[in-house]
Amino acid sequence: MNTRLEITMKHLVLATAIGLSSVQALACPLSDSLAKRYGISFSGFSTAVPESAAPDTAHGGSFVRVRMPDASNVLDGFHHTIVMDRSTKKAWILRTGGFVGVYQWFGPVDVIDPSLDNCRLEPTDGANRAARHG
Repeated sequence: MNTRLEITMKHLVLATAIGLSSVQALACPLSDSLAKRYGISFSGFSTAVPESAAPDTAHGGSFVRVRMPDASNVLDGFHHTIVMDRSTKKAWILRTGGFVGVYQWFGPVDVIDPSLDNCRLEPTDGANRAARHG
């Protein structure tokens, strides 16, 4: 009996370790690099980023939109989305949410790691929707 329980526990520990390492392996390099560089979290930025207008994505082009992961589980915290121009390697950061409900654009900032591997891409159409239609 103990041997069977020990084997089951070893499998459980191994599965947990693999699961935790998989989360790290599936991280988005673009959002991770910006989060580390500017200290982006549910509470804002730890390094100042200039406030700006929304990027003009109406012409299409090489823009991608990436939702930054948020594991904080803070209901009234900020949420961040990155809009990056792949041709210029510039990014804008959209901050939404918060206690009073904000909608603010910041940037552009230089992108150090433009890799989109494992990133959660979103449609770029409408990135300016709120700016155009209030």
